[in-house]
Amino acid sequence: MGWIRLKQLRFHTCHGALPHEHDVAQEFWVDVDLMVSFKEAAEHDQLAETVNYAKVAQVVKEVMMGPPVRLLESLAYRIHRQIRALDARVLWVEVRVTKVDPPLGMPSGGVEVVVSDGD
Repeated sequence: MGWIRLKQLRFHTCHGALPHEHDVAQEFWVDVDLMVSFKEAAEHDQLAETVNYAKVAQVVKEVMMGPPVRLLESLAYRIHRQIRALDARVLWVEVRVTKVDPPLGMPSGGVEVVVSDGD
């Protein structure tokens, strides 16, 4: 087994619970961790025998740049669900969506929501 990790996929888009967040784009980061068996791909050095991380990134982009939603939980769950449907070789997946500068009224390191198998 091994891991494919997509780190800090960055999007400037409109999601949030406050009305203005659907009109003013904010920065979001998405991280995806996939557990995959690498045995066949490693032995044969063939992309067709592993999970194509470019396709995973495209799924993330489609959700993030899609219609606005109110909750980070909705974004993370939608991304998770679509990745699970993308390739049966994904044995486990975790999705983290971070709003980099959330409207908290104070400086912060962002707010992150995590969805993984079993959630």
